[in-house]
Amino acid sequence: MMFTRRKFALTVMSLALSATMLGGGAWGQAPQAMAASDPGIAVNAVLTDMPAELKSSIEWVYTNRMLKENSVGRKNLIYDQIFAGKGTLNYVVRWQSAKNLTLQQRKDIERMLGRQINNWTKHLQGYDGWPYGEIAVKVVGWAVANPAQILDKQSGEIVYTTTTVDELSKSDPRIPAALPHAPNELSRFEHFSNPNYAYPGGLDKRFDMYLWATSNFGGGAGGDWGQRMSDDYILSTVNQNEIQITEHEIGHGFGMPDFYEPQDRPPGGFPVPTIMWAGNSPTITNWDVWLLRYTWSQLKKDTSRFPLVPAGNEPVNVASNAKVSASYVSPWETVAALNDGYDPSHSNDRAHPVYGNWPETGTQWVQYDLDRTYTLSRSDVYWFKDHGGIDVPRSYSIQYWDGNAWRDVQNAQGLGTNADAYNTTTFDPVSTTKIRLQISANAPASTGILEWKVLGTAQ
Repeated sequence: MMFTRRKFALTVMSLALSATMLGGGAWGQAPQAMAASDPGIAVNAVLTDMPAELKSSIEWVYTNRMLKENSVGRKNLIYDQIFAGKGTLNYVVRWQSAKNLTLQQRKDIERMLGRQINNWTKHLQGYDGWPYGEIAVKVVGWAVANPAQILDKQSGEIVYTTTTVDELSKSDPRIPAALPHAPNELSRFEHFSNPNYAYPGGLDKRFDMYLWATSNFGGGAGGDWGQRMSDDYILSTVNQNEIQITEHEIGHGFGMPDFYEPQDRPPGGFPVPTIMWAGNSPTITNWDVWLLRYTWSQLKKDTSRFPLVPAGNEPVNVASNAKVSASYVSPWETVAALNDGYDPSHSNDRAHPVYGNWPETGTQWVQYDLDRTYTLSRSDVYWFKDHGGIDVPRSYSIQYWDGNAWRDVQNAQGLGTNADAYNTTTFDPVSTTKIRLQISANAPASTGILEWKVLGTAQ
C-alpha cells in the first residue's frame, strides 16, 4: 500500500508535532493530567454520567470540529475496525529504516501496540453498549526494504519487501526513499467501503493499520490508516506504559482532531488538559476519555454501521462476534463462513466461503461461543445445497448451554429446511453464552450452512 500526502489529506492527521517536542521541549512542560478512571475496572457508565464541567467543550468539539470536518464520517475509524475484526486489531509494521529489528524488539513492539490501543479502549468497557473487553492486538506482518533486517526470523512471521518511492524524500533527503509496504489486497484501509470484500486467507490475514516507522521523521502523524513517527522514537519508548505521541496519533484514529490554533479550541477552553492538544498532557485524560465515549454514543446510533449494538431493547444479530466450532468440517470448507456477515443470494452461492460437512452424514452440530452473556430468542439459518453431496437437512434442533449441560430451547416455532432463503425460528428467551444447532442429515447427503444469525440482546 502506498500513502501519499494527498491520501493523508483524506484522513485525520497531525504533522506538526515538532522534532523539538520529541526532544523534550513543550512535551516536557505539560500540565498535570487528571486521571481518567481505574484502568482495571470496567466503567458501567452511560452518556448522562459525563461530568457537567466537560459537557459543553466536548459537545462543541464534536459538533464544530468532528462533524464539520467529517472526521467521523469515514466508516474506518478504530471503532469500525474493532467491530469488523470481532474485537481484534491487526497491524503491519512499516519499517522505513536501515536499523535491524531483533526478535525481542519485535515482541516488544507488538506488546506496545496492545497497551496503547487498550489505554484508549479500556475506557469503553461497560460503556453504553460497547460489547468488547480487552482488544487483542496482533502484528501480522513486517514491511522492510531488506529482509535481512528481521533478525532471527521466526517461522510464523510474515515479511514483505515490496517498496515504492516516498514522495517526502524528494523534499527532505534525510527521509529514506525506499518505502516498504504490505499487499493492498490485505489492507482494510483500501477495502473498508466494500462490506462483502473477502481478504485472501480470511479475516485473520488482513491488517487494519500500519505502525509506520521512518528514520528522521519529526513528530508524528495519525489517522485511520495508522500511526507514523520516527524509528528512534518507537524504539526508545517501546516499553513505556503510556507513550505520548503514539497515544495522540491513535486518538486521530478515533476521529479526534488537533487543537493548534485558537479557533480550533472550544470557546471556553478546556476544563482539564487533553492529550489531543499537542504538549498539553503527556497522558490520556478524563476529557479525552469522555470525548471517546461521547463519539461512540453518537456513532452507535447508526445500527447499519454497528449492528451488534441494540437500539433500545431491540434484538440484534449477536453471532458476528462469536467463536465458531463444529463436529466436522470438510477440509476445503470453513466454519468461519457461518458468521462472516455475507447474505447469500441462493443456497449454492459460493461467492464467499461456505460451511459443509461432506462426506459425514447422520447428526452433526455447529456451535457459537458468544463473547458475553446474551438473552436469545431467534435463529435465522441459510442452508447450503449444492445439488451434489450436500442437501438441506431432514430436521434440526436448537440447543443452549445452561452452565452445566446443553438444553433444547422451548416453544421453538419454525425450524424450516427451505433452500434459497433464511429459515427463521423463534423460541422462548434463554440467557446463555453458547448456542448450537443439532443437524440431522437427509441421508445419503451431508449438510452445510451459508450463514447463521442468532438474535438477542446483551445483558
